[in-house]
Amino acid sequence: MDVKSVLLFTGWMLASAVCNPKQRLVADLFRNYDKRVEPFGPNTTLDVKMDLTLVQIFDVDEKKQVLTTNCWISLYWIDAALAWQPEKYKNVTDIRIPADSIWTPDLRLRNSAEVNNQVSSSGLNNAVLVSSGIVSVSYQVILKTWCQIDVASFPMDQQHCVMTFESWTYNGDQLNISNGEGEEAPLDEYMGNGEWEVTSFLKYRHAVRYTCCPEPYITLKYFVKLKRWPLFFLVYLMMPCLIITLVALLGLLVPNESGEKISIGITSLLSMIALLLVISTWLPSTSIAIPLLGRYFVINIFIVSLSICLAVFTLNIHHRGTRGHKLPRLVKTLCFGFLARILLIKIDLPQTTDENMTLIPADDEGMDEGKAALTVTEGQPGGGNNVVDVLNRLLHTVEKAVDLHKRRITTQDSLDEATYEWKQLAIVLERALTIIVLIVTVCTAIVMFT
Repeated sequence: MDVKSVLLFTGWMLASAVCNPKQRLVADLFRNYDKRVEPFGPNTTLDVKMDLTLVQIFDVDEKKQVLTTNCWISLYWIDAALAWQPEKYKNVTDIRIPADSIWTPDLRLRNSAEVNNQVSSSGLNNAVLVSSGIVSVSYQVILKTWCQIDVASFPMDQQHCVMTFESWTYNGDQLNISNGEGEEAPLDEYMGNGEWEVTSFLKYRHAVRYTCCPEPYITLKYFVKLKRWPLFFLVYLMMPCLIITLVALLGLLVPNESGEKISIGITSLLSMIALLLVISTWLPSTSIAIPLLGRYFVINIFIVSLSICLAVFTLNIHHRGTRGHKLPRLVKTLCFGFLARILLIKIDLPQTTDENMTLIPADDEGMDEGKAALTVTEGQPGGGNNVVDVLNRLLHTVEKAVDLHKRRITTQDSLDEATYEWKQLAIVLERALTIIVLIVTVCTAIVMFT
């Protein structure tokens, strides 16, 4: 390329720069501009307005107690060094340049859960410059904020989180930050969350004076009030817990002869403990408060354990009659005459053995008559004393055997009657205890989750 071509190309570039007013404007603005110098003097205050728009709730980590949000942050201030007269640049009233080319406020998220907590500029963000000197910069940021999670009402809980912004090096006399104190922050751009509902979003401004320094230091706070949607936890945790408890209670109604009453209760208890371990992995390790769902699980574990104890009690009642214990008359009257009717249980008690006992003397009396008849024949002619003695001894042996057999039958009938009565008592008590514990279980669930 010859010298003439180079000169023509250079002339064309200079002519293009002269013809493009925005290039001339940027060249004039940044000829003596230094972004390291703040746009206010030693005795002046720069007003900076901040707007924060909540876009989305990404996550609320109960274990780490961190709130993750997607937000839009907009900053507005006036920089006199970046003002110009539009008529000198063909009425150009605004331009857009990379935000890291100008001075920006050093705002930081005070309660950030990350090391880099500065709302810093980036080459991907443009700053809008207006001819009057107004500068506006907008950021899309992912904020991770420390949030004290209160798990006392989990999963019917509400959380109050705050995002605190402040200048890292400037005091209130140098940088006056404002955000429209006491107003409701906008939620027009908010996208819903499947677990949390934002019930309120408020913004406040605080000027604090410390004992070390006479100047005020300004903080901007945004309060987010969140309410948890509990349907997921009610379906996948509370309902299984309630069903396991009801299965354990139904174990009381299992026939005592099956031998499965205790195993059903122990299996239900192990299942409940496994669900409780799942809940403990989601919640922070704190001793300040016990979660509502945790308290519900503990109560149901106690109810299942109680049902196992009641099963052991009814089994003992069921087998008590085999040891020959008579059922007290008062217990028989209360349980068979009153409680069984209320529970709609029909009790068919066996016939009493008093009639059988009265038959024994009558038979003995007939035997005595036969014995007398036989003894009378001893004096008759032709009777042999040896034959009569043998017959009398044989008759006496048969009489003793018959009497022993009748007594055994009477004792066995009495034992069977006592066993039957104790078994019927166990059935009545099982149904009564099942209904009582069932009412307690349902009432507990209603009271704790309403």
